Amino acid sequence: MPKLGRSENQLRSLKREIEIMRDLRHPNIVQLFDSFETETEVVIVTEYAEGQLFQILEDDGNLPESQVREIACQLVSALYYLHSHRILHRDMKPQNILLEKSGVVKLCDFGFARAMSVSTLVLTSIKGTPLYMSPELVEEKPYDHTADLWSLGCILYELHTGAPPFYTNSIFKLVQLIVKDQVKWPETMSSTCTSFLKGLLTKDPQKRLSWPDLLYHPFVADGVLVLPATNVSRPLTVTPSPDMLALKLQQVAEKTVPASAESRLLRKVREQTENCNKRKPPGSDSAKVSNQ
Repeated sequence: MPKLGRSENQLRSLKREIEIMRDLRHPNIVQLFDSFETETEVVIVTEYAEGQLFQILEDDGNLPESQVREIACQLVSALYYLHSHRILHRDMKPQNILLEKSGVVKLCDFGFARAMSVSTLVLTSIKGTPLYMSPELVEEKPYDHTADLWSLGCILYELHTGAPPFYTNSIFKLVQLIVKDQVKWPETMSSTCTSFLKGLLTKDPQKRLSWPDLLYHPFVADGVLVLPATNVSRPLTVTPSPDMLALKLQQVAEKTVPASAESRLLRKVREQTENCNKRKPPGSDSAKVSNQ
């Protein structure tokens, strides 16, 4: 990647992404082998996966539920690993999921990822792709790792049905749908799959299906690879203690800001609305949002 044309802030973000990826070792996460800099470039060497989940959606429209379940188990495995190491991905979407010829799923693109310190329980910066953003994110409320789980639910719903749970040509309308509308559940979806996705697509993050209960849901229970985190204090995959819950509520209260006339999210994507209106298949041109 050329350094020319990149701001200092962009280069710092790239270096943070490299630092996060350097220590990740999981079969469902793209592995970083090496990185180095020249005077004009930042060079990153990763393992190769030739297929894209988004391309399969574009070609086939949707997938049989048996394949959706296989992909779900692998993505849950990857997210469990990240969250057990207190890392949030923050840009889960089909474009960031690669496939090997063998069918192994590889989560990639950690440009928006955040490693949370032990004392940080919620975040407020707006990052991600609106189609897959959780209600608390689009409302600019403090959020935690369960925002990744909402995005996972959106991806699996799209794999099953061929379209995201909330979709409109207007980014302004999309925000309202995510916050207020109910998901439409197709009759072709099994009760087990519906139960799993309903848990992930619960608008209230406090009631959303999360760790460790998520691991035991029958839709994925016998297919998740659990790699225990070593030397990690307070992994996000365990039930927090009453004291930690109280501290988290305190941080939420401190970080919650009054809603503005025009939200930061809408300001960020206002200039990209035209691109969203020209969007072809669901997810193809969805705008990424980064509020530094």
